[in-house]
Amino acid sequence: MKKVLSILLAAGMLITAMSGMAVATENETNPLRELPYYLSITGTVVSVEEVEYGRRIIINDENDNPAHLSITDNTVFPFAGEVKAGDVVTGFYLANAPMIMIWPPLYNIAVLVAGAPDDISVNVDRFYEWEDNTDGFLLAQGGKFAFKVDGNTEIVLANGADFSDGDYVGRRIAVIYDVSTRSIPELATAKKIIVLFEDIMALPETDPVTSLDYSIDASGWPILVDGVLVDAPAAYQTDNVVIMVPLRVLAEALGFEVKWVAESRSVTLDETIKLTIGSSVYKNGEKEIELAAAPALMNGFTYVPLVGFFRDVLDLPNAFAFEGRIEVHSEGERME
Repeated sequence: MKKVLSILLAAGMLITAMSGMAVATENETNPLRELPYYLSITGTVVSVEEVEYGRRIIINDENDNPAHLSITDNTVFPFAGEVKAGDVVTGFYLANAPMIMIWPPLYNIAVLVAGAPDDISVNVDRFYEWEDNTDGFLLAQGGKFAFKVDGNTEIVLANGADFSDGDYVGRRIAVIYDVSTRSIPELATAKKIIVLFEDIMALPETDPVTSLDYSIDASGWPILVDGVLVDAPAAYQTDNVVIMVPLRVLAEALGFEVKWVAESRSVTLDETIKLTIGSSVYKNGEKEIELAAAPALMNGFTYVPLVGFFRDVLDLPNAFAFEGRIEVHSEGERME
């Protein structure tokens, strides 16, 4: 009997291993499935601070390392209630999002789980049709979790409104569930799903980076230089989605002396860096840099491309528009 049980156990382990291999093979044929659309961080709240663009939650993570969670008006809370010191929270953030190279690390949180009942779990990802599955499950981009809905599943949008579209394929979804299998992928019937705001997104068959649409509207976003909010005119974006920011305020906050030369319609920084309105080519000796958009005058202010000027011309480590704010950093590791 022991021999029979040993054979059955070995057979079961072999089947499990083969199932895992099947998932890995599917992942290999689809580069997007190798990485979840969202990653998460869990920790105990140390304090909650009010900042210019929302709130910042300071936590100690599961390894007792400090981390900062950035909370904006766009952050979704699946459960009601205020976050306070001592609470255990989990924040979901975009896996491919740019991060400021600072310590403690700062995570821009899309979904914050706080105050969830002990028997409830949450998974956030982008979900797609699961090939060869006829039970109605949608598979997470990361390939390790799948869910289906039934007649008892509550389905809402991020603002709490009912979602009646019924098409979840390609959408970013927060799945709230209780019972699940211990298989790979983990299977669950959702008690509630929150369909996050954005258009449906088809699963790319080629290069996932070039296939995604990262267009944003950053007009009116707060602008920070080295983490400090500056009083600056609003940014805007061109027709080809280049973020343009006011030059003088940002450059002076970085310590540059800025001068306007009316005769040549140009701007100089520290008498060494010269930009001309309407010309997208920046010359530095023999070196030429083609900017994504030419410097422009708008309401009496000179505007320059955020990334092209501050990273390519001034060679600063970080300049980006993301999660409701614009940031420029003069120090830190360069973010590619």
